[in-house]
Amino acid sequence: MVVERRRLGVGVLDDCIYAVGGGDHNNSLNSVEVFDVSIQKWRLVASMSTERWDLGVGVLNNLLYAVGGAGNGHSLSSVEYYDPTLATWTPVDNMSISRQGVGVGVLDGLMYAIGGHGGKYLKSVEVYRPSDGVWSSVADMEICRFRPGVVALDGLLFYMKSLLPEIIDPQFPKRMLKSDIREPDHIKKK
Repeated sequence: MVVERRRLGVGVLDDCIYAVGGGDHNNSLNSVEVFDVSIQKWRLVASMSTERWDLGVGVLNNLLYAVGGAGNGHSLSSVEYYDPTLATWTPVDNMSISRQGVGVGVLDGLMYAIGGHGGKYLKSVEVYRPSDGVWSSVADMEICRFRPGVVALDGLLFYMKSLLPEIIDPQFPKRMLKSDIREPDHIKKK
């Protein structure tokens, strides 16, 4: 990469890999760079309007979203997207709460912000609908998740930060589902 970064967000858009923000407790970045696979080189693109590290990144409707994170010693609720055709960042509606270490997943044209930390560890989930540009709450997770891994598979959104994933089923947005993965015997509560 052109700029050294830690706790950055990463996304793939148009066969390019984007490294978004990053930094540490003392130094936040708003710079963004892209790795063009076809020429095997990194280059800087337009910077975000907000410095942020420990952020989530999602790709929705061919736009790269930077979600939450931390900057200037505070967790962020702000969200902005990068349009590669215009090479610009545009802010969208803030989430209802600040989320550092937020997991982001995209499913069925919606973007989910999952868990994170905003003064306390969070089990809340919000969904962004680009059609109206608004975030809204959906059912909480069973436990708090900080920096969860998130993946869409077979019409479901899986997220995990331990051995037990949970699932968001868009058919039932008011409740979270437990997966069929069972807790290993050696960590079951007695």
